[in-house]
Amino acid sequence: MKSEKLTRALTRLTPRTALVAGGLAAVVALGTLGGGIAYAAGGLNPPPVNPALVHVASAVPDRVILTPTETPAATQNVSWRTSVDVTTPQVQLASMTKGPVTASTTVAATSTTEFATDLGYTIKYHTATMTGLAENTAYLYRVGDGETWSEWLEFETAAATAEPFSFIVQGDAQNDVKSYASRAFRAAYEARPYAKAVVHLGDLIDTDVADAEWGEWFGAAGFENSYLNVIAAPGNHEYYPGPELSRYWGAQFEYPRNGPAGTPEVQETFDENVYYVDMQGVRFITLNANMGSGALLAEQTGWLDQVLANNPNKWTVIAFHQPIFSVTSGRDNATIREAWLPLFEKYNVDLVLQGHDHAYGRGNLFANEQNLPAGADAATSQTGPVYLVTVAGPKMYVPDPLESNNWITNGANLRSMNRDTQMYQTVDVVGDQLHLESHTVTGELFDAFTITKTDGTKLVTDETVAWASGPGSTRSDINAPERPTPVVPGEGTSTPEPTPTPEPTVEPTPTPEPTVEPTPTPTPEPTVEPTPEPTVEPTPEPTVTPTPEPTVEPTPEPTATPTPEPTVEPTPEPTVEPTTSPEPTTSPEPTATATPTAQPPASPQPTENPTQPKPAANPSPIELSATGIAAGDSLSMKGSGFWPNEDLEVTLHSDPIELGYPTADANGGYFFTAHIPAGVAPGEHRIVVRGLESGAEASVAITVLKPGSAATGVKNLAETGVNGVGVGIALGGAALLAGLVVLFVLYRRGRREGGVA
Repeated sequence: MKSEKLTRALTRLTPRTALVAGGLAAVVALGTLGGGIAYAAGGLNPPPVNPALVHVASAVPDRVILTPTETPAATQNVSWRTSVDVTTPQVQLASMTKGPVTASTTVAATSTTEFATDLGYTIKYHTATMTGLAENTAYLYRVGDGETWSEWLEFETAAATAEPFSFIVQGDAQNDVKSYASRAFRAAYEARPYAKAVVHLGDLIDTDVADAEWGEWFGAAGFENSYLNVIAAPGNHEYYPGPELSRYWGAQFEYPRNGPAGTPEVQETFDENVYYVDMQGVRFITLNANMGSGALLAEQTGWLDQVLANNPNKWTVIAFHQPIFSVTSGRDNATIREAWLPLFEKYNVDLVLQGHDHAYGRGNLFANEQNLPAGADAATSQTGPVYLVTVAGPKMYVPDPLESNNWITNGANLRSMNRDTQMYQTVDVVGDQLHLESHTVTGELFDAFTITKTDGTKLVTDETVAWASGPGSTRSDINAPERPTPVVPGEGTSTPEPTPTPEPTVEPTPTPEPTVEPTPTPTPEPTVEPTPEPTVEPTPEPTVTPTPEPTVEPTPEPTATPTPEPTVEPTPEPTVEPTTSPEPTTSPEPTATATPTAQPPASPQPTENPTQPKPAANPSPIELSATGIAAGDSLSMKGSGFWPNEDLEVTLHSDPIELGYPTADANGGYFFTAHIPAGVAPGEHRIVVRGLESGAEASVAITVLKPGSAATGVKNLAETGVNGVGVGIALGGAALLAGLVVLFVLYRRGRREGGVA
């Protein structure tokens, strides 16, 4: 019966109808099949514009960057990127001029590094060193190949002695660098446009081999990288997926080769990522906290001791990534704290700048709040190093409660804390003072302090008012004008220029001489006291009230605080935040000294939507690709149960050693391959996976074997291949297509048997 109905249905089909139906079915089936496969494999549609088209190199130079030499008063490094077509890379150098360049010197590149990118094209990085420069002098330069050039750019050499200057500090950029971190980069550059240097604290990008991410990092900085010296420390993401330091590092950053060099292996490990630079009375020291255990840590620590002991400069600034005292997520970098903290305290360094925690924290050891100079208050003062953690990019982590925070539990006073806020720092070095300000990306002052050194005495004092400007606000050798102070309505006690307002009250038409009606009085009165005269005759309403209030009241306050805007209601977000998580919010005791008005708002908000908190994470047991793995080999792991798209931290305990930072997928699952460092001691260890936003963690035992040993307990951890839903849809679509083909064949056969041509 069913076969008869099917035959009758087929005979009613015309060839055209069958073809159209079959074609539509094929489109649907193929689309379903393709979508099913893409979905099953976890893939996404390609972006609207292929990154390879956006970031491909050409003969036109890009990614131009200045980095310091060991003698920044007389020499200057510059690096840039091109396509492989460029064979004669060079720099043209000229004296500063108010018009077009008429004479220049050509300097050939001293090195070129060529490699293939992850986007399929090959690039070259070129480096040149300009020598024989005059100290504290501005120059013009451009890079190219003799025919194709960059624009003319500018830089200024350092002074040979301890002259006033400014530098900028930037924490982790890492994610969405073009979209968000660019705001922090450019806000800092606007604040000190003639700074001599910018210090980056690691995790400049997220993936060490991603050419598009490096392109966005350069784009986010605008002209900053090509106008001032970039001093960068490597973060863990410059090693991710690693295991070696990103090949971009040595190619685009030319740094002094004065780091640890006990053996050829040690020298190669720390080449151009552990170094120091002396600039105008400040010794900048960059460390690699990724090498935070074993023999490499010992080598680095011994070198640090020597560099601090033989420091001829008045000021010392140290930069590295993983902090001595962690602000967020239950972290504890115990090995580097035990190795380096005693040296920082012994030599009483000035600034210890760090990133990694995606929050803000600033403080000092409680011990340095004792025995203060006469008149100093421990609530606002101390005498030792300042430890500071900051973030420039949009990724944010949740600070631990104060009572369990890594600062407090290790004897440090967390004076100022902030979260969910992009920030930048400006540092002004002037004579006996080093002044640091931490601003939000929108410009409000959040935290500030001044370090003063006189007659062998050092005192660090918290500040609540920003400096109007610093040495980096103007170009010293060209006498650029001072940046004007913000204009506030009614500001200025003796400037009654706002007083032309009484004139309209006389008779709006004749402005020239206010003596028309109010006779002799209006001329003296508006300048001295604008109120009495207008109220007598010319209709009190128009300008009596508006004028006196701006001139009388706003004057005292705005002058004390250069930016009155923030006090109005600078950050709407705080009004939502304080309702969610009180503990890490108000920066409890610490914030009393730094900026009491700014900190409470910026603290809470653990989730995007406080009214609908995320459910508690429930991590599954960790599955490993082997139960025993040789030191120096790689190990895969997978699990689930974390928050969707949450950042995870994988560590090997008990040291602990950081193995990497994967991100959970949309379902809270992860698959990650980690490299076990060759220096890990053989024996029983544990791998811990922690959610950096939920705080949840899972752990599993692992045996580390001697280097070269075969893995034990090997298991196939291949990712769950294809998704059942996607495959089902794909198979259904394929079956539909096949069925329609069969029906069409049967139809054609039936027509022939019935005598139809």
